Amino acid sequence: MSRALVGVVVALLAAGLPLGAAFADDIPQTDWPPTTRHSLYRSLPPRTYAPRILYAPARAVYKLPKGLDGLAAYDKTLTQACMAGTFQQMSDGYYWAVTPGRRYGVAFSGGANLEDPQNKRQPGKVYFFLDQDARCSVYVGDQAKLMPNYIPPV
Repeated sequence: MSRALVGVVVALLAAGLPLGAAFADDIPQTDWPPTTRHSLYRSLPPRTYAPRILYAPARAVYKLPKGLDGLAAYDKTLTQACMAGTFQQMSDGYYWAVTPGRRYGVAFSGGANLEDPQNKRQPGKVYFFLDQDARCSVYVGDQAKLMPNYIPPV
C-alpha cells in the first residue's frame, strides 16, 4: 500500500468517516436478489429453514418396586375424561413409570406432558395413564409422596 493511500485512510479514520464512504462510488449498485442478471439464481429454489425444535428425550421418571399401591389411586372422573379425549398425555409414554408388572405413562400437574383443556388438574399431583385409548385408566398420586421413587435426569 502506498504512503499516499495510507495517509488518506488515516485522515478518514481521524475524521470519523467510515472507509466505505470514500470508496462508495466504486461499489456497483445492483438489485438484490439478482433476478434477471444471473440465471443461476433463477434456477435455485427459495431457501427454507426447518423450525427450531427443542429436544428432550423420553425417559423413565419413577421406579415403583411395589407398583402404585399406596402411592396413587384410581380416579373414575379423570378416567372418563381420558376416554373422551379431554384429559390425556400430550405424547403417550413420553414420561413413564416402571413397575414390576406394567409401564404407566406419566404427566404432571404443572403441565408437563399433560393435555387438559377443561383444567381438571390439581396442583402437586402426578397422573399415571394406562392404555391411552378407549380403555384408558388414570391414577392420581401425590407428588411429594412419590419423590423417593423419582429418577432424576442423567
